[in-house]
Amino acid sequence: MIAKLLGLPDTPGVMLAVFIVGGMLYYFSLASIAYFLYFKKFKAKFHPTYELDRREMKSAIKWVVIGIVGNGLLMLPIHLLIAKNYSKMYYDVADYGWGWMLGQVIVLLDYTETLIYWTHYAFHRVPFLWKYVHERHHKYRVPQPYSALSFNPLDSFLQAVPHHIAAFFFPVHAVVYVASVTFVTLWAVCIHDRVSFVRLPWLNYTDHHTLHHWYSDFNLGQYFTFWDRLVGTYRSPTVDYDDVPDGIIYRPPSSRPRSKAPSAMTPGRVQPAE
Repeated sequence: MIAKLLGLPDTPGVMLAVFIVGGMLYYFSLASIAYFLYFKKFKAKFHPTYELDRREMKSAIKWVVIGIVGNGLLMLPIHLLIAKNYSKMYYDVADYGWGWMLGQVIVLLDYTETLIYWTHYAFHRVPFLWKYVHERHHKYRVPQPYSALSFNPLDSFLQAVPHHIAAFFFPVHAVVYVASVTFVTLWAVCIHDRVSFVRLPWLNYTDHHTLHHWYSDFNLGQYFTFWDRLVGTYRSPTVDYDDVPDGIIYRPPSSRPRSKAPSAMTPGRVQPAE
């Protein structure tokens, strides 16, 4: 389907090349820009205490490559079905009109937010899924852009699969689908760079995800905080937790509250990166 939008044949080989080569170029471009800006050029402003751990960086990049290749292989059967018109994917706005063109964005956001939250919740609550699927991503307790897609391929695929299969349940325009999967990658980089420019309580912004990596078991949403609030896995990043060292969360001087963390908080289950 993506190959078709690019004017390329929808064959397995072309699709796989688009997923892997395109995914690598897109992700590493985003991650490299973020890393250069926040961790090198303007390090003194954003992350003055950051020190490069070459072993951890090598591990992160290795698992990004493994994850993107693995995701390409896992996505391929879904896209072959889409190419053979087994889904409700469509290409002409006139098929459903502009009303649904806008409406499907809201439906897609609600659908993916729900499925991804509960998938992520299961990864943190089911010991087998934590140990063999999700723990890899939490090796990086203090995230940075190159750890954003550093996953076991099954982990990143299962968290992204709601985007890929949505068109099997309701009509999705191809451009909306492509926008959703490209934006979610951009979002992944943004929430791992530890720099928050927009702080809205209903948005699962970067500080939320920084604390997710530090403590592990809360702030599990994709873009929003409503499931975390409803289920009880929400923790506000407007509190300076006592055991979070200075510099882990970047906050402008005017937005640095001095409250203490709840005593029940404990760090997440992590091991050194390999």
